[in-house]
Amino acid sequence: MLYWVGWSIFYIIFTFVYRRKVSGTGNLPKTGSFILASNHQSYADPPLVGTSINKPIHYIAKKELFKIPLFGWILKQGNAFPVDRGSGDVGAFKNAMEILKRGESVLVFPEGTRYKPGKIRKPKNGAAMLSVLTGSPVVPVAVINSDKMFMFKRLKVRFGMPMKFDTKEDYDSITNKIMKEIEKLKKNDYTD
Repeated sequence: MLYWVGWSIFYIIFTFVYRRKVSGTGNLPKTGSFILASNHQSYADPPLVGTSINKPIHYIAKKELFKIPLFGWILKQGNAFPVDRGSGDVGAFKNAMEILKRGESVLVFPEGTRYKPGKIRKPKNGAAMLSVLTGSPVVPVAVINSDKMFMFKRLKVRFGMPMKFDTKEDYDSITNKIMKEIEKLKKNDYTD
């Protein structure tokens, strides 16, 4: 219930205040689980992606956010679960696998944290591992202008084609393929 209340509030804000443009929703699998793999520009990205589709999704959020009184409870009600970013959090990974095995979907940010210009980070292999181990396709997602919300730039969310991977491929190679697709979407190589 609370998920859809929050969804509705964010939907209204992103659609009417920020004139959000969403493209590629036809690429989302109609049935079964999938992994949304998105670039990460701001704190607004999880609800921005989540309210761009009409299906509940699960979010992975840093564990520190769950320690904030009331906010942590709201996160849990909004389908978020904690991850310890300072370690290979096996519990969070298992949680994500269980969600996917139930036929539900998870939003992952391979960059691990919000992108900061000038800082180069090696993307994490979580989406690749989850895809290979559960057979769930990865849908690349590009979020555009969420780092410019104070300037009221138009927000854009673009969904790419689902990607399935050979289980013999190494995780670094798969992650690089996912990141390349996200970059293509950001550069508008796909039709808006």
